[in-house]
Amino acid sequence: MFFSPSWYVGIKIDIAKAYDSFEWPFIQNVLQNMRYPPNIIKTIMLCLSSVTFSILINGSPTDSFQPKRGIRQGDPLSPYLFIICAKVLSGMIDKNQKNGAITGVAIATKSPAISHLLYADDSILFCRAKPEEAKAIMNIIMEYQKASGQKVNMDKSEMIFSPNISMEFKKVFQDILPIKIRDSI
Repeated sequence: MFFSPSWYVGIKIDIAKAYDSFEWPFIQNVLQNMRYPPNIIKTIMLCLSSVTFSILINGSPTDSFQPKRGIRQGDPLSPYLFIICAKVLSGMIDKNQKNGAITGVAIATKSPAISHLLYADDSILFCRAKPEEAKAIMNIIMEYQKASGQKVNMDKSEMIFSPNISMEFKKVFQDILPIKIRDSI
């Protein structure tokens, strides 16, 4: 199958219940690998694990229960923990870009290639529309999901291709990376 070096794809990744699904051991490992002081890690983990919830049923509260994972939206600490953990995903993408598995997109001749943009819980990835790069991205997604507990919602994620790419070629890419194709902006 013919591939043009000017064919690119942008991929918007939707993380399902982004704050609710972080595994606490993952957060602890990330903090340790970033060399946070042990007393800070202990305090953060205590903040995560000491919360309890109760649900109102017909106006009456149930017995309280403790979650086993996740970070609470609205907690002042949560956005920082989310960003710290998202740095793992960013690092995985950077590593693949450095080893040539993902190309990224340069917006000018001598500018650096951009492989991803992360904002809050939104992730946008850029690569050449090559099957090998689709495989690399799928591997990153699978590895990140396994480590973090987060799950990519493939039904809400989408990708958009540069112009003049045949639907046949887009489908080959989609067979590897099962995300819906958006026609255009």
